[in-house]
Amino acid sequence: MKRAIFGPKSIALTLTAIMLIFGCLALAQWQWERKSARDSANALIARNIDQSPVSISAFLTPGAPPRASVRWRHAEVSGTFGDYILMRNRYSNGKYGYGVLAPITSSDGARYWVDLGWIQAGLSATDLPHITLPTTPITVLGRVRGGDRLDRPGPRGSLFGMSSEDFSAVARTINRERIASDGGGYLEAESFTPSSPSLPIPIPKPEISSGPHAAYAVQWLIFALLIALGRFLLLREDLKSAKTGARKVPDKAQDLS
Repeated sequence: MKRAIFGPKSIALTLTAIMLIFGCLALAQWQWERKSARDSANALIARNIDQSPVSISAFLTPGAPPRASVRWRHAEVSGTFGDYILMRNRYSNGKYGYGVLAPITSSDGARYWVDLGWIQAGLSATDLPHITLPTTPITVLGRVRGGDRLDRPGPRGSLFGMSSEDFSAVARTINRERIASDGGGYLEAESFTPSSPSLPIPIPKPEISSGPHAAYAVQWLIFALLIALGRFLLLREDLKSAKTGARKVPDKAQDLS
C-alpha cells in the first residue's frame, strides 16, 4: 500500500497533477483579472460616452496625453485639415482597409490629431485609396482617445489606438508641419459638419461587453477540479489493487503449505 502512495510512479503523477492544478488556477486568476480590467474600461465608457460634447481644448492639451477620466468623452473641434496618412491593417465588418489619420488646425491655431475613420483597401497592396479632404473649415464631433498602442485592438467595432510613441513617429513621417498635440491624445471622429461623401466611414461606438473572460476563468477552475478528481480516482484504484495483491499473497502461501 505504501508503494501505491509513495512509489516513484505515484509521486510523479501526484506532482504532475499539482503543477497542472496550479497552472489552471493561475490561468483562471489571469482571466478574472482581465475581466476586471475590461469591466473598469466598460464603466468608464458607459459613464462618459453619452455626455454632452464640449470643446476639444477642455480635454486635450498639446504635448500631453488625455486624463484617464476624460477618455471617451465627446468633444468637437472646428478647423481645416492638413495632409492625411493611411494606417495599415484596419478592419471594418471583416473587410480589410486603412485607417485615416489627419491633423486639424483649429480656429485658435492649435493642432490636434483626428482619426477620421476607415476606408476600404484597393485590389492590391500598391493600390492605395485616395481621399479628398475638405479644404474649407469643418467641424468634427468625436470621442477623446489616447494611451492605446497601435498593435493593441480597442473595443469591438473601433479601430486601433495610438500611443505617444506612435504619435512621435507619425509626426516625423509627415514632416511638413509640427503637430502640437502629439502627446498621445486624439479625437476619434464620429460625424462631420458639413458632411462629405469623400470622407472615410466614421468609427461606430464601441460595443460594451465583458467578453468571454469570466467563462474562461470558470473553465480553468473546472479543469483544475477535473485534474484533482482524476488523480484521486487513480490513487484509489492503485490502493484497491495494492489491497487485492496483499490478500492474494497469504492465500498462495497457504496453498504451498
